[in-house]
Amino acid sequence: MPTVDNRGIRIHYEVHGSGHPVVLIHGGTVSFKHNYADFGWIESLSGIGLQVIGLDLRGHGKSGKPQEVESYGSSNLASDVIAVLDRLSLKRASLVAYSIGTAVALHLLQSAPERFDRAALIATGDGLVGYPPYTFANILPTLLEVLGRTEYPKDLPKHLSTYWNFVAATNGDWQALRALAQASYAPLAMPDAAAITIPTLVVSGQADLVLGKGPKLAQALGQGRYVEVPGADHFSLAADPGVQTAVAHFMRHTAAER
Repeated sequence: MPTVDNRGIRIHYEVHGSGHPVVLIHGGTVSFKHNYADFGWIESLSGIGLQVIGLDLRGHGKSGKPQEVESYGSSNLASDVIAVLDRLSLKRASLVAYSIGTAVALHLLQSAPERFDRAALIATGDGLVGYPPYTFANILPTLLEVLGRTEYPKDLPKHLSTYWNFVAATNGDWQALRALAQASYAPLAMPDAAAITIPTLVVSGQADLVLGKGPKLAQALGQGRYVEVPGADHFSLAADPGVQTAVAHFMRHTAAER
């Protein structure tokens, strides 16, 4: 099981295929396996000539699970991605990110633009550039409430209680994930968003009650494009073959250039 040590925290990663590298960053409370691999993303991206690199962010899957709030937040999670790229001696890669992983991806695009050439942000919304109500400052306290329950929270809306099921089904570390939910994932300032000139595809579900929709996010980015999937919620986008096709089509030029 390949791992890299990132300042004392073990980060699990895996590599599939060959070609131009694309790093997949999963959403909160799951893992690379449960967000991507189980739904065919490895095959859909490697099938167009991309090398798929999956990692489990700290607190998730097979990676280390620190218990302190200060171990989490956009910057620390982004450092897990950089640590994997450095271990693989990759100077430049593409990104696919989901949910809270899109906050990590935006941090990477803003802080290390020389490392990335294209990005797809899935199940994300305008809150990532500060538009209410779907900002992480508003959302994470409700996730923290879910993670504090000892039994399935049937009194809460399904889009919240689903997270309890994810943690239970994957044998997640409740304390580590509570620390994750208490950390900071600040929205990107509009000038910083406009300065990101890396081509970026924003994909939102029309019925997403977690992070909403992202037309303003796409518009704020220097080279943003927006796709909205009718009827899709926050979770269904991971298994939607149309989303995989759209992302593969968007990424195809990087495969053709190698």
